[in-house]
Amino acid sequence: MIFFTAEENIQRRKLEIEVEETEEDTKKREVLAEREQKIQTEVREIRKVFFCDLCNKQYKLAMEFEAHLSSYDHNHRKRFKEMREMHGISSRDDRQKREIQRQEREMAKFAQMADTRKQEQQLQQQEDSGSAQVSTSQKSATALVDQDQRKALKFGFSSKGGFSKNNPAKAAAKKPKSAVASVFSNDSDEEQ
Repeated sequence: MIFFTAEENIQRRKLEIEVEETEEDTKKREVLAEREQKIQTEVREIRKVFFCDLCNKQYKLAMEFEAHLSSYDHNHRKRFKEMREMHGISSRDDRQKREIQRQEREMAKFAQMADTRKQEQQLQQQEDSGSAQVSTSQKSATALVDQDQRKALKFGFSSKGGFSKNNPAKAAAKKPKSAVASVFSNDSDEEQ
């Protein structure tokens, strides 16, 4: 048995890269590329007619595009955009006003804190110098202010005057525990 190879298979077929391109082949290839590019741009121009800018959607057919224009999704986006345009300007202004008011409040708070700090420093300097005595009325006034501030800080506690656990008046006010009969109790519970 003898096998023969066909003449066209004796040498392998050359790749496009390996084939030396003549000027005619180069011109043909460039013309085909230009034609393909023109077709692509024309198709894009035609399809632009069926593009919804609002929803950012592309449609191939006129029927699909018309169906989209009458859809709930498209109309909802359209109404939402109109509403934003109508109310967008006023809401931005309101936000800016609120921001300015917040900044003014913060500045006033910082100024008040600075004033109290200055007053404290002056009082401390007067006490340190020892030459000028602070009157008792000023001391009592600052003590009252301190007490007011402490009361303001006790926002999570009861406002009843400070009863402690060991206060005998509170213990006397408690009612003594009395035994109550229960349907669910055992005799062993009563013995304890």
